[in-house]
Amino acid sequence: MPAQSLFLLPRESFLSPRIAASPGEASIMARAGRRSTSLLRSFLLASLLSVVFLGGAAVTAAPAGQQSVVLSGVVRDTSGAVVVGARVDALVAGRSIAAITTDGDGRYRLDVPAGVPLAVRASGDRFADENIELSGRHESLTRDIVLRVGGLSDTLVVTASRNAESRTTLLQAVTVTTKADMEALGSTSLADVMRFVPGVNIEATGREGALTSMFARGGESDYNLVLVDGVRVNISGGAFDFSRIAAGEIDRVEVVRGAQSALWGSDAMGSVVQIFTTRAGVGDAPLVSASVEGGSFDTWRGDARLLGGARRRVDYQIGTTHRRTNGAFADLLSEDDRFEQAALDATAGVTLGTRASLRSGVRYSDSNGRSVGPITYGSRDAGGVYDTRDLSWNTSVSHTLGSRFTGTGTVNYFHYDNTTADNILDPPYGTYAILEGTPNALFPRGSRLVRLIGRTEFERLSAAGALPAPGQFLASRVTSETSTFASETKFRRPAIRYQGDYVWGGNQRFSAGYEWEREANPLVDDLSLDNSSVFVQQQFSVRDRWFVAVGGRVDGKETYDTFFSPKLSAGGMIVPFRTGALSSVKLFGNIGKGIRSPTFTERFGGGFADPDPTLNVESARTGDIGVEATFADQHVRALVTYFDNDYTDQIAYRPGPVGDGIPDFLNIDGSDAKGWELEAALQRPFRGITAMATYAYVDTRVVTSVQTSQQFQPGQPLLRRPRHSGTIRAAYARGRVTVNVNVRMVGQRHDNSFLSFRTVPNAERPTAITTDITVNPGYIVASLGLDYRAHDAVTVFLRSDNIGDTEYDSALGYPGLPRAVVVGARLRLSLGR
Repeated sequence: MPAQSLFLLPRESFLSPRIAASPGEASIMARAGRRSTSLLRSFLLASLLSVVFLGGAAVTAAPAGQQSVVLSGVVRDTSGAVVVGARVDALVAGRSIAAITTDGDGRYRLDVPAGVPLAVRASGDRFADENIELSGRHESLTRDIVLRVGGLSDTLVVTASRNAESRTTLLQAVTVTTKADMEALGSTSLADVMRFVPGVNIEATGREGALTSMFARGGESDYNLVLVDGVRVNISGGAFDFSRIAAGEIDRVEVVRGAQSALWGSDAMGSVVQIFTTRAGVGDAPLVSASVEGGSFDTWRGDARLLGGARRRVDYQIGTTHRRTNGAFADLLSEDDRFEQAALDATAGVTLGTRASLRSGVRYSDSNGRSVGPITYGSRDAGGVYDTRDLSWNTSVSHTLGSRFTGTGTVNYFHYDNTTADNILDPPYGTYAILEGTPNALFPRGSRLVRLIGRTEFERLSAAGALPAPGQFLASRVTSETSTFASETKFRRPAIRYQGDYVWGGNQRFSAGYEWEREANPLVDDLSLDNSSVFVQQQFSVRDRWFVAVGGRVDGKETYDTFFSPKLSAGGMIVPFRTGALSSVKLFGNIGKGIRSPTFTERFGGGFADPDPTLNVESARTGDIGVEATFADQHVRALVTYFDNDYTDQIAYRPGPVGDGIPDFLNIDGSDAKGWELEAALQRPFRGITAMATYAYVDTRVVTSVQTSQQFQPGQPLLRRPRHSGTIRAAYARGRVTVNVNVRMVGQRHDNSFLSFRTVPNAERPTAITTDITVNPGYIVASLGLDYRAHDAVTVFLRSDNIGDTEYDSALGYPGLPRAVVVGARLRLSLGR
């Protein structure tokens, strides 16, 4: 077993290793392969023809001399004052075809194609972006635009409804993090970004690049659908390592919490996380951007990219990212805890006539690192490797038909290879500890560590009665020589999708789409599964103030599963945006269903588990209700959200000799999670200060009549999900200097050391039993950054992470990084025409 995999949930230790199929399993796999081959051919041909036909039709639908009409108006803020210097774009098929900056009277005027549906997008410094959908017009149109005060990362959101939405119309709990936010946070990877999302918990094996999981609103770590530029990058069953995308690759991240399977399908049970790489506009001058930093633990990071537009028809971007560290735990390991990653990403788009656009993008990453065990407890795991290579690409054609319909056809592909191995035999080691609490009791009454001790002290205390203090006891674990192992995972997913949107009745939007994907494991011949799905969604808007969205999706994974995922969202502005002490109040609520399909290993088994093609799909019923308010002319924003989630038919691994003597996977009743998320932000600077604070209360509980392990028994909180967590972000800017302070608080949580300690009998506990440490103490970690804008194109910075040098375990046995300091510089150089 890979030592590193044990820090996740137990079932995730068995995602897709190389396995030898039994004759019965091979028959199941072969039948699946034969069915999927014919489906692949028919779906691939039909979908590709559709994309080509629609793209060609879009180009030929608009003659070269098509007439244009004038779109004009005034951009104001909520007080009625005009906004000077706001940018207004007209977009057709997702591409800007005209743009202008408002004049001294806040006016704009654009020439747009007649009879073509378009979006009008307005943005201004310190304002939230505004997006307005318009049906095609054959006469000039006047449309005024109102901009609301923007908060931290208040940009348009596309993940919540698969269409661009302004903050006003959002009906879900969404967090957006931009490149500027990541620079202020000092983020090195996607995992660092996720740590500041309310209701989300991130756990890792300590060092940068270590295997990292995310738990959203108490859900499992494989309940998060992750997309890179629209390409699904989870492997079979939803697993995703949040360490493998460097911050330098990311332009923006959107996190939508709650079940989203009605739009996105399998794995979207707890959240959808979409990463957007950098993209230029068609009117942008060429730009070179780069950054480099270095510091503690022989750490070096850097990125460089070129982007821009040409002839108002083409945009392009190509960039590379590299990071390297030799680790922070050399004093505990026989060799450095190294990690290195290089990545390349590129995108390009082109406008096709006046009714269509084409876009394509690719991302490749290659990372190499050490795989270490729970080094807090003495494990050293010399010689381990954890290497990952992944590739994703996508090509899409967006088009318009008539005056009300827009559509997008997409072909994409995801390719993933991972090797985890340990080729060196590690010597035995002993772990000796003083514990307190009640062994094997429900959290928080279970065993917790008082302190680790040496063998000499352990033997002395044992001889003295094994009772260090009232309520305490001794426990030990001595390992045998570890065995070598090698685990290889390969995964492939081609996919095709088409979505059409029809605007009717002014600004009512009906969306419908079809999606096909194939999941394949190249390590096992003919092991692949096809999934076909259809989804619909209707978005209603009443007076641009009250909003309702209702939709659903049907997924069919060959002959195994067919499931329906509905969702309903509703809300509106109880107090519309205005000036004053109370400047807006919005109420929203959601109820929906999420699903997660079994992994290949769970469905088809392997050398350590029986196959079970009859396993049910895991499902979640999630609901939330929230209130967002702004105060003091929108300068202060607050959001309170209550959520309630029920997870059923959860798949658990049942170890040990059961039935035929081989362990198996089974569906159990499940678990539930409920709690509160609070956010507060000072959106506009007050004497140079901006700030944001979050707090989450997450109460989880196992609800099952089948106990499969000590950590998954009725009434137990779910593993590694703290009940209390919070963050604080603050920035102070004066002249060319900006100071950033970031603080994370994680409360104590139910965990498991997975060491199988044996207790020493004493007067209070006369019988020796086997137990594990199950309480992981809370911690607070703070970071400090200083930016100095030395030139309009150059910023130098100094950053210190974990400035208090706090000692803590992320997951039990895996220490968090100690204090680290880096210095660096960022460059943005315009090659303007």
